[in-house]
Amino acid sequence: MLKIKHMKKLLLSILCLVITMAAFGQATANQPSDLILCDQAPFDGTETFDLTVTIPEIIGSQNPANYTVTYFETLSDAQNNTNPLVSPTSYTNIVNPQSIYARITNVNNNDFDTTSFTISVLETPNVFAPSPLVVCDDNDDGFADFDLTSKDPEITNGDPNLSVTYHESLGDAINGINQLASPYTNITPFLQIVYIRVQDMSTACVTLIDMDIIVNEKPTSNQPYNLFVNEGDGDGFATFNLTVNEEVIQGDLLEGVVQYFETQQDAAQLFNPIAAPTSYVNSTNPQTIYVSLQNIETGCYDASKAFKIATDGPVPLTDGDNDGVPDTIEDVNSNGDLTDDDTDDDGTPNFQDNDDDGDDTLTIDEDYNNNGSPTDDDRNENRIPDYLDENVTLGVDSFLESAITLYPNPIQNNVYLQWNADITVTGISVYGMDGKIILSNSISNGSHRTVVNLSAAANGIYFIKISTQKGDATKKIIKK
Repeated sequence: MLKIKHMKKLLLSILCLVITMAAFGQATANQPSDLILCDQAPFDGTETFDLTVTIPEIIGSQNPANYTVTYFETLSDAQNNTNPLVSPTSYTNIVNPQSIYARITNVNNNDFDTTSFTISVLETPNVFAPSPLVVCDDNDDGFADFDLTSKDPEITNGDPNLSVTYHESLGDAINGINQLASPYTNITPFLQIVYIRVQDMSTACVTLIDMDIIVNEKPTSNQPYNLFVNEGDGDGFATFNLTVNEEVIQGDLLEGVVQYFETQQDAAQLFNPIAAPTSYVNSTNPQTIYVSLQNIETGCYDASKAFKIATDGPVPLTDGDNDGVPDTIEDVNSNGDLTDDDTDDDGTPNFQDNDDDGDDTLTIDEDYNNNGSPTDDDRNENRIPDYLDENVTLGVDSFLESAITLYPNPIQNNVYLQWNADITVTGISVYGMDGKIILSNSISNGSHRTVVNLSAAANGIYFIKISTQKGDATKKIIKK
């Protein structure tokens, strides 16, 4: 029994000795990993390091309760335990790269050991702030598709080692999540900020920048009018001043630039505009001219409009209503469909109507400048050709309008006309909608009234042209 007790005491003594040796043993400084940070603004090659993250590596398998770790800028200081770093959790490097010395000390016997590691500040990606990404609105809603990746070369200056991603929020950019696909549709109308993350693939360092994406309103051009020139030589070619349509096309966009093109593709690309639009000779007869209206401030443009030009030629152009305007020119909206152009909304398309604007003046009589074409006359300068403007009655003096009366209207058989004593009526002609004369009467001098019998005429719309010594007046009548 005594022997067993003696053995227990011996074992206990050995255990205490082992514990004592461990507590008062030699300190060992293990080699820690180097610390690396990416340079942040201001980009000066300095950053603040937490040196204490190396403590677990330095202590290793040793009991942390028995050891302390301190840091120094020189090996001599570490060995002599002088000038320890006061704030190792927030240490700013003084050179780049820089060696840091660590001293591990046994708190029980002051035994120590030293090691070192390097702290380095890596350069963040050198990027260039991109210019705003601007697109033109197609439907005036403030939203459009953006090719974000088109800005990659501008941002990286062609550096293949840089990866660029785009994000809707700064937080997403910081964390590198929710990358935007391209093309990207903005979520805030007209103006939105997109955040850009640029990462160096070799260092993993990141630079964050932002970019404006802008949706500019696209101008809307007005439909220009078709032009007809009657030169009389019959060769099918003439010189046109295309710019007579300029104000019509511009509308209220005074700063807009109008260009003219021979093909729709050229207009869509703003390529190869007609160099001399004020003296343009047509290449075909008729010919379609395509136009673009560009806002010089935004660069956005509308190239959706076109108009036709035509002249007399060896093969006469069809003029179904004999109003002096070829049918191809009566396609006012230039959509290739003559049936949907009815300026005066009387149910008769312009190409079948010899009074297109319903002002009781035949279209053919609204050639104010007497050049053989009513399409270039705009007496009141309101950008609407007179033959399409009900507010202008060329060839009809306001005095004649009030001096001549016609009744009844609509009629069944007879229409009665009377006029003031101070005018002399020399003749009366009745025209159908096709421009053909169906009746013509001369008037005796001194007469101030007459009756026109239209009992033989079919029901429809007719025009009565009253010829006087002061000019001609035209009245529209309806027979039912």
